[in-house]
Amino acid sequence: MGYEKFNKIVGLVVWYNPTEKEVTTMKLYHPHVKHVIVVDNSTTDNRALLAGLEHVTYLSSGENKGIAAALNTGCKEAQKLGAEWVLTMDQDSQWSQQTVQEYIAEAAQYEEFGKVGIFSPFHDCDGTPEKHKKYGRFQEMQIIMCSGNLLRLKAWEEAGGFKENFFIDCVDDEISCHLRQLGWRIIRTNRILLTHHLGNGIQIVKLIHHPYTAHPAWRYYYRGRNMLWMAQLYPEMAKYYRGHALKEMKRLWLYDWQDDKWDKLKQYRRGLREGLHKYPYPCN
Repeated sequence: MGYEKFNKIVGLVVWYNPTEKEVTTMKLYHPHVKHVIVVDNSTTDNRALLAGLEHVTYLSSGENKGIAAALNTGCKEAQKLGAEWVLTMDQDSQWSQQTVQEYIAEAAQYEEFGKVGIFSPFHDCDGTPEKHKKYGRFQEMQIIMCSGNLLRLKAWEEAGGFKENFFIDCVDDEISCHLRQLGWRIIRTNRILLTHHLGNGIQIVKLIHHPYTAHPAWRYYYRGRNMLWMAQLYPEMAKYYRGHALKEMKRLWLYDWQDDKWDKLKQYRRGLREGLHKYPYPCN
């Protein structure tokens, strides 16, 4: 049920230094899509992990070109395979085998299906999945995380793809905002849960009942810069992103007790300084 609308779905996952665990995770959705494209941003070739799996395309970047470039590479490959939709997965997000089928069936029930650029599941990021019950069945969103999305390739192409100069953070925010500008809807299917691990595998630390997600120091440069770029590109969201940038600095100052805290603050300040300058690239 639902496959009559989603009859050309290709799975797309971006790898970075994968292990057997990532292959096990991929096998949960591999049977429910036409094909799976793996774009590997590692410096090493990891195609041997896929030995014995059919209907999989492995594309190695040979370097970390960022999540946006990898997603664009995968979407272009999906178009070559005749796909109309891609299921975009993070390497460490997890479904049950039943959930992918239920997700497709649920999304297909949305009344204005033809107006949707992205369907998203409800992301359980902090181990409290029950909170999804307080929302309605379908919810229109302004921005959504990329993992577990059903992305319409026609909408992706119309937006000019993901902005590769963003590299990593706010890549999903940017395409969400861009698609809404173009008249596409972003719809979250709140009955469908996806377990999503924030912080590049670093655990959420709880301090004084306040959840805080730590990231590697290098990533704070992109977090600071890209949030201020978003404020420039989408003035209707400027208040949100400027406020979020200040909150990030506060959380980093108050809640990060790791040894590289000062390096993180340095990287974040550098990102904020660059983000205050005029966005240096042509807009799609």
